[in-house]
Amino acid sequence: MIELELTKPAEISKHPLNVWSKPIFMQTVADLNGYNPYHLVCYKGESPVAVLPLYGKNVFGLRIFKHPLLSYYQGLNLWLEKNAPAARKLLEALEITQAMAKYLKLNFKRIKLMLSPDTLDVRGFIWQQFSAMPYYTFVHNFKHNIVPLPDERRKISLAEKQMYNFEEGLAIDTFIELLKHTHNQKKWESGINFQDLSSFISILHSAGIAYQMNLLKDKNIISSNILLKDSQKAYTIFRTTEKEALKNGASCLHTLKLIEYLKNENLQELDFCGANKPDIARFKAALDLELKVFFRICS
Repeated sequence: MIELELTKPAEISKHPLNVWSKPIFMQTVADLNGYNPYHLVCYKGESPVAVLPLYGKNVFGLRIFKHPLLSYYQGLNLWLEKNAPAARKLLEALEITQAMAKYLKLNFKRIKLMLSPDTLDVRGFIWQQFSAMPYYTFVHNFKHNIVPLPDERRKISLAEKQMYNFEEGLAIDTFIELLKHTHNQKKWESGINFQDLSSFISILHSAGIAYQMNLLKDKNIISSNILLKDSQKAYTIFRTTEKEALKNGASCLHTLKLIEYLKNENLQELDFCGANKPDIARFKAALDLELKVFFRICS
C-alpha cells in the first residue's frame, strides 16, 4: 500500500538524498527564489521508498509548484530492493511515479518540475495527463576513458603548452566577473541575479556541497566552474572561460583536468548539465561525452 506525504525537506534515515533534495540545498534555492521547499515522500508501510523535491508558491490562494532558478534538476530519489529482478524494479518505480503524479494532479492546479536523467520512465506522469518535454545533457561515466575528436585533441595540446595549472579554490568574485563577461559576449539572458548566485555558492560551499574548480595562468583564474557533489555524482552547473583563453583550448583542458581530478573520488558520473544550446552541445559532443535525456514535467 502506497502512501504519500508532503513535508518540509528533511534527511531520510538510512537513505542518502541526491544533492537536489538535500534540505540545505533546497532551503538556499527556495530563499533566493521566494518559494517554499517541500519533499513529496512516498511510503510503503512505514518505509520511505521515494522522495521528490518540490518548490511551491501561493498565487491568488492557490499553491503552485515551479522549477526554480539555481536547481538545474529536481532529482527523484528511489530506494528499491537491491536484489529484486529488473522487471520488478521497473514495475515498482512506475507504480511510485504514477502514485506521485496522481497525488499532484488531484491536489494542485499547476505543476512544473525538471526531473534528472535518473528518471527515464515518465509514463506515470503522462498517464495522469502531464506533459513531458525532453531535454538533453552530456555526462562522463568514470568507468570509461574519453577520446576527444582530433580537433579537440589539438586544442588540448595547445592548452598544455600554455602551462596552465588546475586546482580547487574558492574565489567567488573572480568567478562572477568571468561569468558576467561570458553572458555579455554571448548575449545570454539567463535571469540569474549575480548577487544571489554569489550567496548561493557561498552557502553551499560552507555546507560542503558546492566547490569551485579553476584553471590558472600565472596565478590568475582564466577558466572556472562551480561543481555540486553528492555521494554518487558530481554536477558542473556553471563554467566560464576568458575569451582569449578559449582560443588557446583552455575550456577543453579544463574539462579533461576536471575529470582527472574527480576520477579517484568513487563517483559514478560527472554531469555537465546541458546540451541544449547548439554551440555548447557541439563542444561537449566532440570531447566524447555521453548524451543523456531528461524531462520537464508540466500540468
